[in-house]
Amino acid sequence: MRPMALFCIGRKLHDERQLVGTTGVWRQPMTHTLSRRRFLRSAGLLGLSVAAGGLAVPYFARSATTQLRIVSNPGLENATLNALMDEMGYFRQFGVNAMIVQIPGATGPFDAISAGAADVCMVSGYNMVLSRIAQGARVKIVGAGMKKCALTVFTRPADRVTTLADLKGKTVAVGPTLGLLHTLMLQLMKEKGIDASQVNFVDKGSNEQCYDAVIRGEADACCASISHLNVSGGLVAISDANMWQALPRCIFQTAYASDTALQEKHEGLVAVMAAYGALYDFLMSPASRDAFFEARKHAQKKFDKQSAQAIWEFNESQRPYSKDLSLTGDDIGYLQDMFIGLGSLKRKQPFAEVADMSAAKAATKLLG
Repeated sequence: MRPMALFCIGRKLHDERQLVGTTGVWRQPMTHTLSRRRFLRSAGLLGLSVAAGGLAVPYFARSATTQLRIVSNPGLENATLNALMDEMGYFRQFGVNAMIVQIPGATGPFDAISAGAADVCMVSGYNMVLSRIAQGARVKIVGAGMKKCALTVFTRPADRVTTLADLKGKTVAVGPTLGLLHTLMLQLMKEKGIDASQVNFVDKGSNEQCYDAVIRGEADACCASISHLNVSGGLVAISDANMWQALPRCIFQTAYASDTALQEKHEGLVAVMAAYGALYDFLMSPASRDAFFEARKHAQKKFDKQSAQAIWEFNESQRPYSKDLSLTGDDIGYLQDMFIGLGSLKRKQPFAEVADMSAAKAATKLLG
C-alpha cells in the first residue's frame, strides 16, 4: 500500500512535514495560498488516497474502484477525526478509495461540491445547505455528522448571569449574522420564549474568538464549544443553555453530496459512510479515550489536555454521534422550519428534493 497524502489547502503553514497517525498519513504543508478558482482546478489532484489492497469482499472491492473526493474545513476537530480515522484503519476496513481536501471558509466545502470539484462533505456545520439547495444547487443532504449541538453559552462568574433570561440587555458574542452560532442562539431563545431583540448580538468570529472576547471584556457572554467546559478559572456555562439538551431536535452537522456522486459513485459513498459510522460508534465508547487523545495530540500543535478531556467526556456521556448516519423527514423538517422562521429559507421543499438517505441506510446494513 502506498503512503497516503493529506494536503491542507488555502492557508499558509509551517514549512515542515509532519507524520500524522500510525499508518503513514503525511500532512504536506503548503507555503502559498490557493485561490478558490485554483482549488477547483487542482482539487482532483490533491488529497488523501486510500487503496483497498487485499480486501476480498466483492462489495468492498467494487467500492474501492471509485474514488471519492471528500472535502472539509480545516480545524482541530476535523483534523482529530482524520487522524483517528487513520489510526483505526476504517477506510482500509471498508475498502474506501478517497481523497480528502481541506478548504477554509464556511462556504468552502459546499462551493467545491456544487462546482463539481468534490463529491461529499461528511462533517459540516454550514447552516445554509438547505438554502443553497433551494436556490438550485445540485446537492443533497445524505446524512448526519454530529447530531447533537456541542455548544453552550458562557459568561464570566462575577457577572451573575445564571439563565438565558439574564442575557436581556447584555452583549453576546456570536459569529456573523445568521451564521451558525447566531442562528442557534436565535432558535434557542425562541424555544425558551425569550425576546432575542432585547439581546445585543455581536460578531466576534469563530466560537474560540467569541470565548476570548468575553475573557477580554468585549462581551458579556458567548456561544462557544463544549471544549471549554473543563477550563479551570475560566468562564462558566449558563445552566439552561446547553444546546444538546435545549435543542434536542436540531441536527448540528449534516453530511451532503453532489447529485452526480449519488448517481455515479453510490457504492463509494456507501463505503465512506460505513467508515464514518464505525468511527463515530468507536468515538462514543469508553475504549476510545487513549486513541482519541493520541489523535488529538497529532492534530494539535500545542496539546490542550483540558479541552480534549471535555470533548471526550461529552462524546462518551452524551453520545452526540450515531453509527446510523441517516436522517428522517422530521429531522429535515425541523431544520427547514427553523430556517424559515429565521428568514434564511423561503419555503419548505419535499424531503426527496433536498435529501437522499440511500447511501446512509446501505452503510448501516454493512455495519450490522
